[in-house]
Amino acid sequence: MTRRRLGVSLLVLPVAAALAAGCNSQGGQATHPVESDWQMQREKMVSEQIEARGIKDPDVLESLRTVPRHLFVPEAAREGAYQDSPLPIGDSQTISQPYIVALMTELLEVGPGSKVLEIGTGSGYQAAVLAAMGIEVYSIEIRTRLCERAGQTLSELGYSSVFWKDLAWVWGARTLMALAVGGALFLNLRVVAASLGTLQ
Repeated sequence: MTRRRLGVSLLVLPVAAALAAGCNSQGGQATHPVESDWQMQREKMVSEQIEARGIKDPDVLESLRTVPRHLFVPEAAREGAYQDSPLPIGDSQTISQPYIVALMTELLEVGPGSKVLEIGTGSGYQAAVLAAMGIEVYSIEIRTRLCERAGQTLSELGYSSVFWKDLAWVWGARTLMALAVGGALFLNLRVVAASLGTLQ
């Protein structure tokens, strides 16, 4: 595919229990889910939602088993982080349902050493899934609050191969929409890459 020859791929984006405070119904202190609970939910998600729908790339499947999706959504939504549906993340945006993330990742046909330009950082989950596969991700976002939250989460989790940039002060939404669907896509990608100052 021509994507591989270019060396840069384009990605356009357009739980056991809730973390609860206070006491439970028996009067004891509510407990937080532990990592093993989240891991069980991820395993179930991959088995029932991803593999069952035909996703076969072992790197994609392993990444989805590894990346803590619940940390990329607001606390109020974490109970449903591994359900088969999108979830709100603020600014009228959502984190895509797990299957859609898996499908887009598999269709990219990328692997370790690849570089992906993601338009629309959103929650940062898609970027983390790619990074867990050994891919360098260059992500841009025009919603400042989303960019800041995603960047903080990615940093705290150690995804050092993800580089993000808040473009709210550079371009408006109309320009980026044209970039996503415009006929001069390759030329515009070079402009974006130059602005990031990191792609060769």
